[in-house]
Amino acid sequence: MKEKDYLEWPDWADADEVSKKLKITQRTLQRWRLNGVIPYSRVKGRCYYRKSDIIALLKSNYNKRKGDPK
Repeated sequence: MKEKDYLEWPDWADADEVSKKLKITQRTLQRWRLNGVIPYSRVKGRCYYRKSDIIALLKSNYNKRKGDPK
């Protein structure tokens, strides 16, 4: 996913939207919530995620290939 794609996300996204954008199952997203991998807010039984938290998660798990510039 390119960084410009992040800019198109809303500031808050529900679990359905996040799982589709990250190409993960909602069960994986639920596991991340339960394990404290990603922060969330719950409103009327629905979970919402901040765009900034999702970007931070992706950046913290970024692995550069050998030989890539810093």
